[in-house]
Amino acid sequence: MQFKVRGPTSNIIDVGYGVSQILPILVQILNHSIRKGTEPEYEDMSYFLLQQPEVHLHPKAQAEFSSLLAKMAKQGNCSFIIETHSDNMIDRARIDIMKGNISPEDVSLIYFEPVRNIVKVHNIGFDEMANMTDVPPHYRNFFLKESKRLMGFKE
Repeated sequence: MQFKVRGPTSNIIDVGYGVSQILPILVQILNHSIRKGTEPEYEDMSYFLLQQPEVHLHPKAQAEFSSLLAKMAKQGNCSFIIETHSDNMIDRARIDIMKGNISPEDVSLIYFEPVRNIVKVHNIGFDEMANMTDVPPHYRNFFLKESKRLMGFKE
Protein backbone atom coordinates (compact mmCIF):
# COMPACT_ATOMS: atom_id res chain seq x y z
CA MET A 1 0.00 0.00 0.00
CA GLN A 2 1.32 3.44 -0.93
CA PHE A 3 0.87 6.78 0.92
CA LYS A 4 1.55 10.36 -0.05
CA VAL A 5 1.29 13.14 2.51
CA ARG A 6 3.91 15.47 1.12
CA GLY A 7 6.98 14.72 -0.93
CA PRO A 8 7.38 11.36 -2.64
CA THR A 9 4.97 8.44 -2.37
CA SER A 10 6.00 5.94 0.32
CA ASN A 11 5.22 2.36 1.17
CA ILE A 12 3.16 1.82 4.36
CA ILE A 13 6.11 0.12 6.08
CA ASP A 14 8.23 3.25 5.50
CA VAL A 15 5.87 5.88 6.97
CA GLY A 16 5.93 4.89 10.62
CA TYR A 17 4.14 2.44 12.82
CA GLY A 18 1.34 4.85 13.72
CA VAL A 19 -0.09 4.86 10.20
CA SER A 20 -0.57 1.10 10.20
CA GLN A 21 -2.21 1.32 13.63
CA ILE A 22 -4.66 4.12 12.82
CA LEU A 23 -5.55 2.88 9.33
CA PRO A 24 -8.08 0.20 10.42
CA ILE A 25 -9.80 2.77 12.65
CA LEU A 26 -10.00 5.28 9.81
CA VAL A 27 -11.37 2.67 7.42
CA GLN A 28 -14.08 1.65 9.89
CA ILE A 29 -15.13 5.23 10.68
CA LEU A 30 -15.00 6.49 7.10
CA ASN A 31 -16.73 3.37 5.75
CA HIS A 32 -19.55 4.01 8.20
CA SER A 33 -19.79 7.62 7.03
CA ILE A 34 -19.91 6.64 3.36
CA ARG A 35 -22.55 3.96 3.93
CA LYS A 36 -24.70 6.26 6.07
CA GLY A 37 -27.87 6.94 4.14
CA THR A 38 -27.28 4.23 1.56
CA GLU A 39 -27.90 1.16 3.69
CA PRO A 40 -30.66 0.87 6.34
CA GLU A 41 -28.43 -0.68 9.02
CA TYR A 42 -26.23 2.42 8.95
CA GLU A 43 -29.09 4.83 9.69
CA ASP A 44 -29.02 4.34 13.47
CA MET A 45 -26.51 5.99 15.79
CA SER A 46 -23.19 4.18 15.89
CA TYR A 47 -20.78 4.30 18.79
CA PHE A 48 -17.07 3.87 18.39
CA LEU A 49 -14.97 2.98 21.45
CA LEU A 50 -11.32 3.84 20.93
CA GLN A 51 -8.54 3.06 23.35
CA GLN A 52 -5.53 5.33 22.95
CA PRO A 53 -5.82 5.80 19.19
CA GLU A 54 -2.99 8.34 19.43
CA VAL A 55 -0.37 5.75 20.34
CA HIS A 56 2.49 5.84 17.81
CA LEU A 57 1.08 8.92 16.03
CA HIS A 58 2.99 12.14 15.56
CA PRO A 59 1.51 15.02 17.64
CA LYS A 60 0.18 16.75 14.51
CA ALA A 61 -1.51 13.51 13.40
CA GLN A 62 -3.07 13.17 16.86
CA ALA A 63 -4.54 16.66 16.58
CA GLU A 64 -5.79 16.09 13.02
CA PHE A 65 -7.38 12.80 14.06
CA SER A 66 -9.20 14.62 16.85
CA SER A 67 -10.57 17.14 14.32
CA LEU A 68 -11.71 14.30 12.07
CA LEU A 69 -13.62 12.72 14.95
CA ALA A 70 -15.23 16.09 15.77
CA LYS A 71 -16.27 16.49 12.14
CA MET A 72 -17.70 12.97 12.00
CA ALA A 73 -19.61 13.49 15.25
CA LYS A 74 -21.06 16.77 14.02
CA GLN A 75 -22.32 15.14 10.82
CA GLY A 76 -24.77 13.12 12.81
CA ASN A 77 -24.97 9.45 13.50
CA CYS A 78 -21.51 8.78 15.04
CA SER A 79 -20.47 9.13 18.65
CA PHE A 80 -17.03 8.46 20.01
CA ILE A 81 -15.85 7.38 23.42
CA ILE A 82 -12.09 7.77 23.49
CA GLU A 83 -9.65 6.82 26.20
CA THR A 84 -6.61 8.99 25.63
CA HIS A 85 -3.57 10.46 27.33
CA SER A 86 -3.02 12.91 24.49
CA ASP A 87 -3.06 16.61 25.28
CA ASN A 88 -2.83 17.11 21.51
CA MET A 89 -6.21 15.45 20.98
CA ILE A 90 -7.83 17.29 23.89
CA ASP A 91 -6.39 20.65 22.85
CA ARG A 92 -7.59 20.16 19.26
CA ALA A 93 -11.08 19.32 20.50
CA ARG A 94 -10.99 22.59 22.44
CA ILE A 95 -9.87 24.47 19.32
CA ASP A 96 -12.73 22.87 17.38
CA ILE A 97 -15.14 24.08 20.07
CA MET A 98 -13.70 27.62 19.84
CA LYS A 99 -14.06 27.60 16.05
CA GLY A 100 -17.65 26.37 16.31
CA ASN A 101 -16.82 23.10 14.55
CA ILE A 102 -18.42 21.21 17.43
CA SER A 103 -20.65 22.23 20.29
CA PRO A 104 -19.22 22.26 23.83
CA GLU A 105 -22.25 20.20 24.92
CA ASP A 106 -21.08 17.45 22.58
CA VAL A 107 -17.70 17.07 24.30
CA SER A 108 -17.04 15.69 27.74
CA LEU A 109 -13.74 14.93 29.40
CA ILE A 110 -13.94 12.25 32.06
CA TYR A 111 -11.00 12.42 34.45
CA PHE A 112 -10.22 9.50 36.76
CA GLU A 113 -8.42 10.62 39.90
CA PRO A 114 -6.84 7.92 42.05
CA VAL A 115 -7.23 8.74 45.75
CA ARG A 116 -5.81 6.08 48.07
CA ASN A 117 -7.72 2.88 47.28
CA ILE A 118 -10.56 4.49 45.30
CA VAL A 119 -10.91 6.34 42.02
CA LYS A 120 -12.92 9.54 41.84
CA VAL A 121 -14.61 10.23 38.53
CA HIS A 122 -14.86 13.85 37.37
CA ASN A 123 -16.83 15.11 34.38
CA ILE A 124 -15.00 18.14 33.00
CA GLY A 125 -17.10 20.20 30.64
CA PHE A 126 -16.37 23.07 28.28
CA ASP A 127 -17.89 26.48 27.73
CA GLU A 128 -18.36 28.28 24.38
CA MET A 129 -14.76 29.56 24.50
CA ALA A 130 -13.48 26.01 25.18
CA ASN A 131 -12.53 26.81 28.77
CA MET A 132 -12.73 23.75 30.97
CA THR A 133 -15.47 23.80 33.61
CA ASP A 134 -15.77 21.82 36.85
CA VAL A 135 -12.07 21.00 36.82
CA PRO A 136 -10.94 19.12 39.94
CA PRO A 137 -8.06 20.72 41.88
CA HIS A 138 -5.52 18.02 41.06
CA TYR A 139 -6.19 17.80 37.31
CA ARG A 140 -2.89 18.22 35.41
CA ASN A 141 -1.05 18.79 38.70
CA PHE A 142 1.95 16.76 37.55
CA PHE A 143 2.30 18.78 34.33
CA LEU A 144 2.00 22.09 36.14
CA LYS A 145 4.75 21.06 38.56
CA GLU A 146 6.97 19.94 35.68
CA SER A 147 6.46 23.25 33.85
CA LYS A 148 7.35 25.20 37.00
CA ARG A 149 10.48 23.11 37.46
CA LEU A 150 11.44 23.70 33.83
CA MET A 151 11.13 27.46 34.38
CA GLY A 152 13.36 27.19 37.47
CA PHE A 153 10.72 27.61 40.18
CA LYS A 154 11.01 25.57 43.36
CA GLU A 155 8.31 23.09 44.18
